[in-house]
Amino acid sequence: MHKNILVVDDNDIMSAMVFTVLEDAGYTVKTCVNGRDGIEAFRTQHFDLVITDISMPVMGGIEVIKLVRQENTTVPIIAMSGTDRAESFLGMADYYTADFTLQKPFGPKQLLNMVKKALESK
Repeated sequence: MHKNILVVDDNDIMSAMVFTVLEDAGYTVKTCVNGRDGIEAFRTQHFDLVITDISMPVMGGIEVIKLVRQENTTVPIIAMSGTDRAESFLGMADYYTADFTLQKPFGPKQLLNMVKKALESK
């Protein structure tokens, strides 16, 4: 089954790696460089999964998660972070939490396993 994935990350290298790995695995991927652009894409297109970085300019990942959850409570969300602080931020309010967290750095196999798990969860 065809799956559309939204990736929101301001790091060009990370975004390109995630895009390439997921596209090579057969997913359709839309990337955005900040949360504002990510939310705009989310509101205008259908996505089966959202992957967002936590620390970004313009609009960070916590705000992305909050807005996605306000509009869609069932789409799975993976939050990526290069710090351990993401775990505590993501647990602040159940309504606004990501379903899964992915600690940077991670490899292609770890990413694909997490995406598969997330897509099977909903």
